[in-house]
Amino acid sequence: MEIAPGGSEHRRHVIAAEEDVGALRRAVARMAAGQHALRAGVAELVATELGTNLLRHAEPGGYVLARRTGEGIELISVDRGPGMTAAALAPPSPIAPSPYRGSGLSAGLNVVRRHAAEFDWYSTLEGTVVYASLGPVAPSPPGGWHYGAVNVPFGGEGESGDSWAVMPDRRAAALVVDGLGHGPGAAAAARAAITAFRRQVPVTDLGLLVRHAHEAMRGTRGGVLGACLIDPDRGELVHAAVGNITGRVFTGGRSTHLLDRPGTLGTQLPLPTVRLQHCPWGPGATLVLVSDGIRSGWQLEGFPRLLERHPAVIAAVLQREYGRSTDDATVLVVRDGRGMA
Repeated sequence: MEIAPGGSEHRRHVIAAEEDVGALRRAVARMAAGQHALRAGVAELVATELGTNLLRHAEPGGYVLARRTGEGIELISVDRGPGMTAAALAPPSPIAPSPYRGSGLSAGLNVVRRHAAEFDWYSTLEGTVVYASLGPVAPSPPGGWHYGAVNVPFGGEGESGDSWAVMPDRRAAALVVDGLGHGPGAAAAARAAITAFRRQVPVTDLGLLVRHAHEAMRGTRGGVLGACLIDPDRGELVHAAVGNITGRVFTGGRSTHLLDRPGTLGTQLPLPTVRLQHCPWGPGATLVLVSDGIRSGWQLEGFPRLLERHPAVIAAVLQREYGRSTDDATVLVVRDGRGMA
């Protein structure tokens, strides 16, 4: 199970000059030093290639998101154009064991692809996102769940007051939490909610989860939370929110908005009223949950075939387009892999 308390946030490394590539390489080297499953020098090589690619082909440069993931490292390069080619819209070639390995890229990015356990990319005239997961290939979760997230702290570094978690079992549970404000105090509040989530696994009752999170956050500044429980056998997603965590469910060519509810957790004795929202779910369906660091009104309609890409790529595109620079920003994407070719 993926649990993402402190340390799950991405570090944003802006790439606008040659010296920025060197700074990225050194930062990734420090990050890789404690990851013993990584081959020596691989993370630095991939980071250098991603940074150099941004300098050579993006206008005006871009940024690389980096974080530790279990025994590996995740790197995501993001830019705002001009895009690589229309061929970027073609789905990646499925090469086992990862459904997101790609082919046919320019020679530069082939270096990244060759060293990545998982690799995917997406490009339009609005820009390009390249995703590379380095390290051991994670075992496929029960039910074929695929998920990824982008969690960018205010200012691009330091502790994020947002956090997220996924419990991929026969039924999947997903959570996004936002501690009030930002910085260490907000991060402590978010960690308290994630700990409550971990203690309740397997999650079977969203109302009980919200209650436990509320109690766990009482010793902190508090926060807001959105949680979902997905039951593929019943073809249903159940959503509960306290505060401004919102989302959408995409299934069968339709989308359903997940509504936020007034209130905060941990700041008052009575538990805010929890109302459950029920949505249809099916093979290939996708859930997107976002914190309020993502502007309201976000949409995927202007990004052809984006929902076919790796969940972390979807999250990075949404954060690039709709993220607020004045707050922590998180996008979590969970897909039901039963609908994948």
